[in-house]
Amino acid sequence: MENCPFPCSQSCRSTHYKQRKALEFQPILDLKTNRVTGFEALSRLKSNRLGVVPPLEFIPLLEKTKLIIALGECIISKSLNFQKALREAGHDHIMISINVSPIQLLKKEFVANLMHLVEATQTNPALICLEITESIFESNTQEINRLLRLLRQTGFHIALDDFGTGFSSFARERELQVDCIKIDQYFIRKLERLREEETVTGDIISMAHKQGHYVVAEGVETETQKHYLLTHGCDKIQGYLIGRPQSQNESLALLERQAE
Repeated sequence: MENCPFPCSQSCRSTHYKQRKALEFQPILDLKTNRVTGFEALSRLKSNRLGVVPPLEFIPLLEKTKLIIALGECIISKSLNFQKALREAGHDHIMISINVSPIQLLKKEFVANLMHLVEATQTNPALICLEITESIFESNTQEINRLLRLLRQTGFHIALDDFGTGFSSFARERELQVDCIKIDQYFIRKLERLREEETVTGDIISMAHKQGHYVVAEGVETETQKHYLLTHGCDKIQGYLIGRPQSQNESLALLERQAE
């Protein structure tokens, strides 16, 4: 068994077998200031036999076996410790986004455990964004909305990830306890192939703003895409144009270069 890179629980360490989970951070750029103002925490599974396994392949398996709960605890712990490191380095306004699965959120102790970690690391909840997908609302919508409302009242931001896929709609979004929508990269790629009058990305941004939400565009890879999003009032972007997922030390170095 390889050593776990996280300062996490025994229950998490027991799931590793001959593979290694790592956490990387992808920068998020504020388009108004053209500066990195946040990072999304992204889990990576590195296998001696298979190499790097994409999250879309291993996350569903972990959810099916309920091991996602232990992994989720590790990711939150590591992310909050990174936020603490950011503050200690003088970057005290950087937001960290963390993906949360339905299984995690509906676990009875989730909110209490999260608050315990926040207090232990002296983290300001306003600097933490919890990302959920709309599949979380396929059942028990009322209870999930109650939990999200509680988290928002505590100060956390809630983002609806992968907006535009599945059954996303603004009618549904209005009912959800979220602060932000993240436009799926499918719509961003379309910006390279369609004329401006044929795209709906700008309409999505406008409608989200009318709902009182800010917008993050995912999968931005070209200056053309960035220019379109800036012109149409998108708030933030992430993708390879801004930076690939990277280690904590690399993320801190990026902010140091930005401050020069």
